[in-house]
Amino acid sequence: MENYKNMKTVTLILLGSLICLKSQSQVVHELSSNSHVKEFLIAGPFHQEGLAADDWVDLLETEFINNENSPDPFPDGQIAKAEDGRIDIKKLLEESEVALAYTRFKVSAEKSTGSMFQISASDGAKIFVNGKHMHTFFGGGWNDPKNVTVPLNEGENDVVIKVANRDWGWDLSVKILEPDEAAEYLEDKEKEDQLFAFYHSELIPKPSGNFGYTFYPGRFPDLIFENPVLVEQQLGGGYSLSMRWFDRDLNEVIYPAKPGKYAYYAEITGANGMVLKKSATLFCAPQNWMGWTERLSADLEYFPVNGAAESVWSEHDAAINQMAGFAVFESIMRQKKGAALQAFIDDMNRDDLKASKVNTPIIRDGDYHARLKQKLLGVEGKYPELKAPKMISDPAPTLEVLPEKEARKYRKLTEELILAGNNWMNDEGGPFDMVIAKDGKILFHESFGENLYGKFTTETPSEIASITKLMTGMLFAQFVDQGIIGIDDLVGQYLPEFPLEGPNAVTLRHCFTHTAGFDFFAHGIYGGAHNPWLENTLLLTLEGDTVGKQLWYNGMGYDLAGKVMEVVAGKSIFRLLREYIYDPLEMDNTEHDWDLGYSIHSTAHDLAKVAQMILNKGSYGNLQFFSEETYEKLIPADLDQFYPDLRQKWGIGFTVMDWKVKDEDTDQERFLVSEGIIGHGSATASIFWIIPRHNMIITQSRRRGNRNFAPNYIKMMEVVEKHLIGQ
Repeated sequence: MENYKNMKTVTLILLGSLICLKSQSQVVHELSSNSHVKEFLIAGPFHQEGLAADDWVDLLETEFINNENSPDPFPDGQIAKAEDGRIDIKKLLEESEVALAYTRFKVSAEKSTGSMFQISASDGAKIFVNGKHMHTFFGGGWNDPKNVTVPLNEGENDVVIKVANRDWGWDLSVKILEPDEAAEYLEDKEKEDQLFAFYHSELIPKPSGNFGYTFYPGRFPDLIFENPVLVEQQLGGGYSLSMRWFDRDLNEVIYPAKPGKYAYYAEITGANGMVLKKSATLFCAPQNWMGWTERLSADLEYFPVNGAAESVWSEHDAAINQMAGFAVFESIMRQKKGAALQAFIDDMNRDDLKASKVNTPIIRDGDYHARLKQKLLGVEGKYPELKAPKMISDPAPTLEVLPEKEARKYRKLTEELILAGNNWMNDEGGPFDMVIAKDGKILFHESFGENLYGKFTTETPSEIASITKLMTGMLFAQFVDQGIIGIDDLVGQYLPEFPLEGPNAVTLRHCFTHTAGFDFFAHGIYGGAHNPWLENTLLLTLEGDTVGKQLWYNGMGYDLAGKVMEVVAGKSIFRLLREYIYDPLEMDNTEHDWDLGYSIHSTAHDLAKVAQMILNKGSYGNLQFFSEETYEKLIPADLDQFYPDLRQKWGIGFTVMDWKVKDEDTDQERFLVSEGIIGHGSATASIFWIIPRHNMIITQSRRRGNRNFAPNYIKMMEVVEKHLIGQ
């Protein structure tokens, strides 16, 4: 630690179009006026005793030092140099969960001016300039920088930023923009926001009384854009609309002769030549049905609104259900999902279909639009049918519970894992379940804790977030294995919206390795997997020569790959996942119907079945999902062999999961558990590890990772190391 009085004085000097970073040693760094602060004085961490994790926002309101907004008193600190514009505070300060740090730098201006500070902080920050509080913000995440306009005095200005941390990332980045650059940035940001809203613009039925997506026989409703002024502006001042209508049997019709499901397909051509493609399901109600006379009561399951207990919900059950009924009826009549729901009920009635996990409104509607798309593209019957996982004569290992006699050998392992799990739960407060298996034998399968929903069991599904991407990759592997789709095939071979050459020629490998050029960290936008013509919107968003040039982690490539699989199979992507992965592996506690980059709800045991299948290189029991040859094509590889500008390592749906820790004996970094772990991470902190070197898998399902996740996670994995590694 270096005392503040002895540190080098850091100043940012705003000179015309340059910012210069100076120190007493006369080292000068010339930066553009859109440059980041390169050095901070940082002090901390500070903790508020007794502060609960859910009350972490109070940190920014607590004065941990006297006169914290004064430029003079400041505790001992250390110099933090930013890397690529950001500092990782966790690397500098220990005990960082539910903590706060003070950061400081100086800005020197030629004259009094208003400058924009663009601040990225994972959980929030409080900004003081020259002793005055300028702004406070909470949350928002790293990818949502806050723009704060601050007055700077002529000469030296002192900036103090308090940075809060709840549990995970603790980063800070500060960019300073002069007035002209700030105005230009805000103008560009406004254009981006307008474009984003335009890409999300829906073509909707013109509202008529209580109706919208529901209408009567004889005439289809008129369609309008939600924001016609914005759409006209983005389409060059005007557009023409070409409409086609189809009945439940995919016959093209010019008017609705009878009640039931219908869908439109629209092409909108702008004055500037831009073409939009839209499609949606509508429902035609019987002529004598008067929807406005209905009074629904919706029986909602309990969910913890602001921590309200289930007993409160039960006490007010009648009022809650009455209000929910109003909301449900309005949704049924006015929203796309309501039309799809009515169409589903009508289909189940007409076709006398029984309840099943594939007979759902989302899957049935997805099936319908996949077949409609095949018809519109003229590819009905073009592609081979995806075959079910094939039977093999030499069964691969499956997950098996150890016989009691054999389990005794692992009694000490189990005891220490249960102790570590209970300590983890008590320390962090996040319930979870966990499976550890070696050589196909389940050595540990337990659940820990409870929450407002009740006791967390080994059969309680949780959101596993981005591990969903891995499942999407395992479905795609079957198309690859059967020679139906190639990993390096162009998306345009299946979806003619995309080009077959040029800078926007996207391949399926691009989609799965986050190199397709789509927005950083975007998931489920533009309607995601539920947008029948998602590729139309995604192509419009591609700008510049970015395909294969940058790795931007996002879920949109997975949704685009899903559109390819749908048009090839003529089925909803969620039906395909159910029929080719979840049902064959008997993943009975897994639900998935929302997105391909996130959204699966599952358990550690269900996840472990997929992990064991991958560890077996494509087989599980007497089923082969894909061959070992295909497995070798899927595993993480250096991307520079495909894309020279990239140095990262990714596979088809999964990546390297190696975790390094400092060895207490040698004080050197080492791999936690093993090197060469593959799998996928999760925003909810669920775990999916495949450890080929030790023929092991480790899975964990949880709703989120709270404070102290990392140290408890390491402690539990160290128990695994102690008892299983090297045996």
